[in-house]
Amino acid sequence: MEIEKLLFPRKVALLAFLFLAFNYQSIFAQCTNPTPTGNISQVFCKTDNSTIANLSATGVTIVWYDAPSGGELYGNTEVLVNGVTYYADDISGSSCSTSRLAVTVTIYGDFPTNVDVSVGKCAIDNPTVGNLSATGQNIAWYDAQIGGNLLPLSTLLVNGRTYWVQQTENGCTSNRFPTMVSLIDPLTPTTAPIQSFCYPPNPTVASLRASGSTILWYDSETSTTPLKTTTPLVNGEDYWVAEVTFPCVSSVRAKTTVILDAAPDAGESSSLQECEVSFVTTNLFDLLGGTPDTTGIWTGPSTLSNGYLGTFEPGINTIGTYTYTVSSTLGICPSDSATISVTITIVPPPTTANVIQVFCEIENATIADLSANGNNIVWYDTETSTIELSPSEVIV
Repeated sequence: MEIEKLLFPRKVALLAFLFLAFNYQSIFAQCTNPTPTGNISQVFCKTDNSTIANLSATGVTIVWYDAPSGGELYGNTEVLVNGVTYYADDISGSSCSTSRLAVTVTIYGDFPTNVDVSVGKCAIDNPTVGNLSATGQNIAWYDAQIGGNLLPLSTLLVNGRTYWVQQTENGCTSNRFPTMVSLIDPLTPTTAPIQSFCYPPNPTVASLRASGSTILWYDSETSTTPLKTTTPLVNGEDYWVAEVTFPCVSSVRAKTTVILDAAPDAGESSSLQECEVSFVTTNLFDLLGGTPDTTGIWTGPSTLSNGYLGTFEPGINTIGTYTYTVSSTLGICPSDSATISVTITIVPPPTTANVIQVFCEIENATIADLSANGNNIVWYDTETSTIELSPSEVIV
């Protein structure tokens, strides 16, 4: 009994299937019209907005379906879809075609791809229409959405302007797609027309000053290679500065000229100490240490002669401290100075109570027996002699 209950629904389903199959075959068995003929691949342009009515098939009374049999009947005003297959049926004489003609639709002339709705370009690069992005066949750019002027690829882009692109494939020209252009041009930095530096140490590009948050320096107005910050500056050279707003630099640069002033060198301070009796005319410049410049002047207790040599003459010049000062050529660097301290040691002459001293010959008196008051007394045989007498020498 249970088995019969299970088998009954299956029998019903089988009978229903056989009924439908019979009727389907019967319907098409009743169709007597020949299959429509025509191109099984039909091409249209997207801008034409072609509809079912634009499909082509040869027959008496053609209608179109979405399936090779049965299916939904299309209305003549329905817009064609790219890649879809449509099926033509001849329904003349209250009949239908023994089979339907399958027609696959290809629609050309879609918008180009990879088009930027809005794009920024660096003004300094002088971008052109050829720099705009679009992918397709026979790409063309215009200055208007409809009509307008065809733009050569060499046309310079204008800030804030919209450009329209179309493609043409298989003879079908697409509608145009817009690209709005923004030209990025950072403000020109401000800098002094002349920048002066003292050296050594030698200043570098990093020493240059200009307004702006991010700046680059160049060795010419048109150079595309920025200078390294460690590049030494060159006297009299022009340098150009640009502002950077990544990835663009300002199209107009500001110029500055570098002036280098050598730091003066007065040498190293020293001193001159001499005894009065042996002091001779001396050039104080020769006593300075280091490598002093020869452009300095001497100042001090008295006026020295011979310019930078600073000649000190005993009896004419006064003892004391003399200063040698050298100024920079351009006055940019601070002056440098060194001193020579001149000291003359004056030794008072010895005295004696007896300008005539008497000795007995038998005593064999020597120079050491002579009497004089003073420190470190030495004796000479004349007033101008420079040869000291030995203390053991016998007096004559």
